[in-house]
Amino acid sequence: MQTLFDIPGLTIAHDPINKWLHVTWRGEHNKESAIAGCAMILNKVRQTKSTAILNDSSQVRDGWSEAVQWIGQDFFQALADNSIQAIAWVSPLDWPVRIDIERVLSYTTRPLVDTFDEVESAYSWLRTITAPK
Repeated sequence: MQTLFDIPGLTIAHDPINKWLHVTWRGEHNKESAIAGCAMILNKVRQTKSTAILNDSSQVRDGWSEAVQWIGQDFFQALADNSIQAIAWVSPLDWPVRIDIERVLSYTTRPLVDTFDEVESAYSWLRTITAPK
């Protein structure tokens, strides 16, 4: 796994074998930091031609209420348009963030997204979804 981007609230790593990005969000975020992080993720998707994302939000402590609709409609659509087929989203313990994630998913039509309580089950699901047919 190769780290492509690393700041205190966000780390993006590339798994070239699986063609995935592993995204780890930490701490508190607001609309601006969420949108900036999403822009960086999209940049790295284009750069690596990744087909899936393991999006680990288990360490997030505040929701992105103001960016929910934009993430679900615009950002996820842009990811799908740029080769992302599936996103495994690891939920945090923080309930406001969990609620925001559910709201994001209510706006999402593509790519395929599922939520998980731990990284291991998210990883297993992605392996199943992205395995060669």
